[in-house]
Amino acid sequence: MSTHAPVALVTGGAGGIGRAIVARLAESGHRVVVADLDREAVHDTATAVPGAVGVVLDVTDPASRTAAIRTCADLGGPQVLVNCAGVLRDARVAKLDPADFRRLQEVNLLGPLALTRLAAREMAHRGGGAVVNLASRAWLGTFGSTAYSTAKGGLVGATRSLAIELGPQGITVNAVAPGFVETAMTDGLPPEIRRRTLDAIPVGRAGRPDDVADAVAYLAGASYVTGQVLPVCGGRSVADPYAA
Repeated sequence: MSTHAPVALVTGGAGGIGRAIVARLAESGHRVVVADLDREAVHDTATAVPGAVGVVLDVTDPASRTAAIRTCADLGGPQVLVNCAGVLRDARVAKLDPADFRRLQEVNLLGPLALTRLAAREMAHRGGGAVVNLASRAWLGTFGSTAYSTAKGGLVGATRSLAIELGPQGITVNAVAPGFVETAMTDGLPPEIRRRTLDAIPVGRAGRPDDVADAVAYLAGASYVTGQVLPVCGGRSVADPYAA
């Protein structure tokens, strides 16, 4: 890996989708900083990807965010930020724990925005860059998922506004909105919910982490695309949703 390779910071980079994004960006010539809360998983992922560097990151902690950006700056970047870290814990509104609601906003929305603020400052000094936010098809609305949909919908709105604000500095800001993707996060779904979800996907299969990684890699390099939300959902965003 060249020391002049563009640096990409991937939060949640040791998870299922995050790890696929790390591998895909490395294949396309980036030097990737793998940032995640799980120290052991960070080490394993960074070791498996040529040229990758690992850093433990809590996206809700200001000092942790600053340290991650400093690591990128020491390598010559960041030129790309992928906000992939996230948590899914939800319930119908009548049973929604306020603490869970706050946690979802902190991890899925407020943390990524704070990290983007730091990264954008570095990108602007270096002539530009790209931010790719991992939203979700849930931003369109999902039954029983008010807190998660709120956070992801907020991230979509922020993506569009930031694209306008940061475009003059040479920074593109886009979002990928995955639908149902087979990961550890979705493994615990009840069989009936899994069946109903798959039945609602026109292409007839669940997504794979590589499907999302390909979309992220495209947006990371698309200098004339900004403020956009790219659904990676097998057509579910235009099909009839289930509600039960």
